[in-house]
Amino acid sequence: MWLILLALAIGLVYASLLYLFSKKYSRALTVLLFSLRTIVVATVVMLFINPYIKQKTYKIEKPIIVFAQDKSESMVEYPQSVDSVAHALEKRYDVNYYDFGDQYTNISNALTTISRQYYKKNVGAVILISDGIVNQGVNPELSIENYPFPIYSVTLGDTVSYPSMTITEVKYNKTVQANMLFPLRITANAFNFKGEEMNVIVKMDGNEVENVIVPVSSNRFSKTLDFNIESGNEGVKNIEIFLTPVETHGRASQQSTSSRRIFITVTDKKYRVLCIAKAPHPDIAAIKSALDDHFAFDVKYGGNIDGIDNYDLLILHQYGDETFQETSLQIPTLEIVGTNTDFDAFNESQKIVSINRGAANTNLDVRGRFNNAFGLFTISSDIKNELKSYPPLALPHCEIAFNGHHDDALMMNVMDIETPNPLLAFSTDSDGNKHAFLFGTGCWRWRLYEYFHHKNNDGFDEIFSKTVKYLLTEKDKELTIIHKDNYLNTENISISAELRNPSRELVNEPDLHITIDCKDVRPYVSTYEYVFSKGENNYHLNIGILPEGIYNFRAHTSFGGVEYNAIGTFTVESLGVEAQDLTANIERMRSLASQTGGKHYYITDIQDIIQDLENDSRITSIAREETRYDDLINLKWLFFSILALITIEWLLRKIFGIY
Repeated sequence: MWLILLALAIGLVYASLLYLFSKKYSRALTVLLFSLRTIVVATVVMLFINPYIKQKTYKIEKPIIVFAQDKSESMVEYPQSVDSVAHALEKRYDVNYYDFGDQYTNISNALTTISRQYYKKNVGAVILISDGIVNQGVNPELSIENYPFPIYSVTLGDTVSYPSMTITEVKYNKTVQANMLFPLRITANAFNFKGEEMNVIVKMDGNEVENVIVPVSSNRFSKTLDFNIESGNEGVKNIEIFLTPVETHGRASQQSTSSRRIFITVTDKKYRVLCIAKAPHPDIAAIKSALDDHFAFDVKYGGNIDGIDNYDLLILHQYGDETFQETSLQIPTLEIVGTNTDFDAFNESQKIVSINRGAANTNLDVRGRFNNAFGLFTISSDIKNELKSYPPLALPHCEIAFNGHHDDALMMNVMDIETPNPLLAFSTDSDGNKHAFLFGTGCWRWRLYEYFHHKNNDGFDEIFSKTVKYLLTEKDKELTIIHKDNYLNTENISISAELRNPSRELVNEPDLHITIDCKDVRPYVSTYEYVFSKGENNYHLNIGILPEGIYNFRAHTSFGGVEYNAIGTFTVESLGVEAQDLTANIERMRSLASQTGGKHYYITDIQDIIQDLENDSRITSIAREETRYDDLINLKWLFFSILALITIEWLLRKIFGIY
């Protein structure tokens, strides 16, 4: 307000000097010219001061209709009616599209993502087009409580339940010990086959090892079968499971065979892992459960810790003792730092990293995010994306400083703010021993989170099993190939490599070649040859997608007149889960609609959605008030107003003889 008064005062003074003592005009004309000049000068002064002007606008926001479209393998081709309905709705609503299910069908995750993306937006409805078949995540009808938007579900797919037999689940350990029995659990379903029999056959490397006849007692029959199979010698084993109907009454012979193929790695090496901790902690049990059966896991709680050299890996959980010298040991270590860690003892026990307690004597909740520059090993893209959603770890306020080179796999987020501090880091000491540091306790919550959301622990297990496997890589091995043991036939196969010179320094000067052979049950061998691309100090290779099978590889290069070679094996498995169940789940689609106040349709009735949405009183446009502050000088109408006032004043003075 005082700016307006100041500008007005300047305008009055200027106009007074020009007109107040003038006798050339009539009284009325003098007042008019005085007013025009005052307004013009005051406005120009205001423009020099450049104040902000507050403006309120009202925007009419149309309802948003979200088309959530399932793009999985089990879906038939989308009919033209879907596009016609979408185009018809675009005339009245803002239609947005959300596709899901390229590799896995997780309806629950798709609906959760939509609710987050459109939080506090004017969403009128979610039109879910799917067959209701899921192969990942929790059942969506169990996690839809209090969903913010009504779901109008459209069932697309084969809704007729033909007589069929399917293998719905196979549970097994991907790594087993040589020449031992390992468990294999198979869940087989039969639909509309009451009174018939199904034959379950298990083959290993083409040889039949199990054959069971199961009577089918109902039209919706399910049976879980447990087998104990001899693993045999070391290597990768190809296990095929067949489910075939036994011919009775001349009927079953017309039915197709259901099959699944899995791969297991048989090893005769059993690593010994020792965990030393101050006290029992759920983190220890979670990490133990993440390791494969070929790890012997022992736990000690302080006290006498003799015989450490008999172990292959040492895990220190919040353990610190000034008399314990970690770097004097010739074995790799995984150090977990937490709220009960004695930082002074920790700093004395090793020389790789120093930790100083911060000024605040409180604990932080730290979350992880993947470091895209990390290259020691690969982590699945699904896990990278979900890391930020994992429950936080507990860590005291502290300052972390590494005394040499370190590779950071996970970085810290504190209160959703990205920090440069590592959460999971790797380093190598002067003797070539590998060390890993996890800054925070409570990783057991990650495992529970995964099981709640996905009914498995694949992400947690991958992070810790790969951490341990990297630490166990032979320290005197010059050429190291880092890869997953198992890939899906829908994911890109990514491999990285490290080459060290005689001084144990990482180098990548020579070209690194790799030859990959696929020897499957088919009577031929497929061979692929690639050259790695070079990173900062290592190698990377993205092969892309490969067909199902067992792959043996040999990497080779020459540097300084020395030949370096490395061999290994990985497998590619078929996802194939949805192909086992091709009948649309109508009840699930109906449940999603009814629980959220929506409505269910078959694809043949999809045109009815248009009228039903128009009749839904919840779907309305809303007016949003927007307040913004603009510079006064940006108002174009103000410029033309000043120009008009000056022109009027000039014309009056011209007419009455001054100009």
